Amino acid sequence: MEQAALLTLIFTILFLAQTLIFTYLLLRLKRALRGPVPQTALEKSLEENLEEVTETELRIMKELESSGMLNARELSEKLGLSREHVARTLKKLVENGFLMREGKPYKYGLTGLGKKILRSHDITGESTKTH
Repeated sequence: MEQAALLTLIFTILFLAQTLIFTYLLLRLKRALRGPVPQTALEKSLEENLEEVTETELRIMKELESSGMLNARELSEKLGLSREHVARTLKKLVENGFLMREGKPYKYGLTGLGKKILRSHDITGESTKTH
């Protein structure tokens, strides 16, 4: 009986140690993923996404460039688009690294990559990239 209790205690300690180690590693990974994207990845994303930016995405980024940080409701009112459409588009722009969001309710602003995308398009929304 004493040996079984000792083994139970050892396995309990090992389980707790393992749980603490995995929790620590997951927290480190979470912090690392929130950090800034390396510049090389930003440049690669710019090249890959340059041609895929829609007119609505450009309008949203242009409005944020001129107005500063806005939430989805404010953007939908300024652009005359449905709030749901604007919210979906904002989510995509954040995922692509073109916009950042802060606070509750979320307010959106351009990232460096978003500013590069705007500079790479002319007034008509056509890419200035040569083919």
